[in-house]
Formats: sequence, C-alpha cells, structure tokens
Amino acid sequence: MNVYAAIILCFIPFVTVFVLLKILVDEISIVKELIACALGLLALIPITVLQYSFGDFFQIKGQMFFSLLMRAILLYGLIEEGFKCAALCLMPVKKISLKEMFWYGLLAGLFLGCFESVIYILSSIQKASAHGGTVLLNLIYLRSFTSIVIHAFAAGLLAMFIYSAKNKCIRISALIYPILLHGLYDFFAILPKPMNIFSYVIILLLLLKCRITYVRIKERIN
Repeated sequence: MNVYAAIILCFIPFVTVFVLLKILVDEISIVKELIACALGLLALIPITVLQYSFGDFFQIKGQMFFSLLMRAILLYGLIEEGFKCAALCLMPVKKISLKEMFWYGLLAGLFLGCFESVIYILSSIQKASAHGGTVLLNLIYLRSFTSIVIHAFAAGLLAMFIYSAKNKCIRISALIYPILLHGLYDFFAILPKPMNIFSYVIILLLLLKCRITYVRIKERIN
C-alpha cells in the first residue's frame, strides 16, 4: 500500500471543509481558520503524550464490559475533549458570532482528527506487516473517517460551550456531552458486530446535540 496516498486521503475531509467554509460562509476568515487549525494541533500534542505514556494507568480492574467502557470515557473522551476545550479557550471570541465559533471549533477538531487518522492507519499497516497479515483498508478507513466526524462535531460543541460561557449563558451540557459521546463512540467502535453499529448512533446523537445547543444558545443571546 502507498503510505503517502493513505496520508493524503486522511486530510481530504479537512481540506474540503476548509475551502468550503471560506467559500460558503461570508464571515469566515482564513486567518482565524488557520488559528483554529493551530489550536487543534496544539491540543494533539499533550493528548498524544498522555495517552501513549500513561495509557496503562487508565486500566480499570473489574468486569471487562465496565472496564472497557470507563477506559474509553476517561482515556479518550475526557483527555481528548478536555485538551481540545482548553485549546479552544484560546480562540478569540470577541467579534465572533456563535455560528463562526462553531465552525472554527469544528475545523480545529477536524484537523486534529485527521492527524489521529494518520496515526491509526500507519499503526494498522505496521501491525499487519509485522504479523504478515492483510490490511483491511475498508475497515481502517471506515474507522478513521467516522472518528474524524466525532472529533469535528465534538469540538464544535465545545466551541459553543466556550462561547456560551464567555457570553454568560453557560450550557454545561455542551461540555459534558462531547466527553461522554466521544467515549461511548470509542467503546462501541471496538466491539464486534452487531454491537459496533451503536457507534453510528452516537454520531447521530452528537449531530443532534450540536443542533439543539446552537438553537438554545442563539435564543438566550437574542
């Protein structure tokens, strides 16, 4: 398999959204898009270090089902969304509308998710090569691209939480839901069929939560 082709494919969603936002949304600034991307990359650094260095500390003793669930929520949901939220706090909110803040947050999460997909795909290729196995490209790309969607919309939801906090109409659920839904997504994604179908249900719930949160914050501000 061409490794470079795999890396390029991982960034197609990001490049597409980056360009479409600038074309279709009048308020979007390229400079702020780049800032959002930088913030996504900034969050990726401590996430990667913490997960790879201290992942074993998040092993929870007990029943396998409960252990895997709590590990997914703590190691992936809490850590990844926590650092994304911290990075997005650096995004200048003044003179930015709720809609813009959502799109910038989504772009930051998308950029981070694309880098994570590269790591996931390269890791899968390496493991398959080491064990003489076959790389199941359809499963790898399906897993990586759905993960990108989770990262993008979870970050968009976090961006709306930050916006609501700075505008004194806090929506705490916009902070809690990304953590829980991201963790649940990772939990169901590793399960065998037909249980892994619930990972797609989680994605739909996240999209719905983004819509509900946007409408409610908009109502409060107006």
